[in-house]
Amino acid sequence: MSDRRRRANVKGGRPHSWQVTASDEEAAALVVKAEQARKTVPALLFDAAMTQGTAEQFVLDVEVREELTAIRNMMRALGNNINQLAKHANATGEFPAEAAASIKAVQRTAARINDTLLELGQR
Repeated sequence: MSDRRRRANVKGGRPHSWQVTASDEEAAALVVKAEQARKTVPALLFDAAMTQGTAEQFVLDVEVREELTAIRNMMRALGNNINQLAKHANATGEFPAEAAASIKAVQRTAARINDTLLELGQR
């Protein structure tokens, strides 16, 4: 499933378009940045131009979204793991040895969240 989304339709459509030329190196860099942002190159250029602040802020926003997405996915996986451990403990009355590692993983993830939030506060 793609994370890309179309922009909403606007009355009168979008009759204006521009052509942008780039060197091979610039084109490669744009493709990489667009893939990182999960956008097409034209969407990346448009969003970067329309975003409040600088182009650098737009890139930082993309990086922050990627980091928060990775953290969210990690928390989901940890939550599933802890649910399985709890189910095992409830069924057998034994607390699995893997539980300590799972708890440490939760603590590391919480620290990563704190670090990300601190970094956001400094921007």
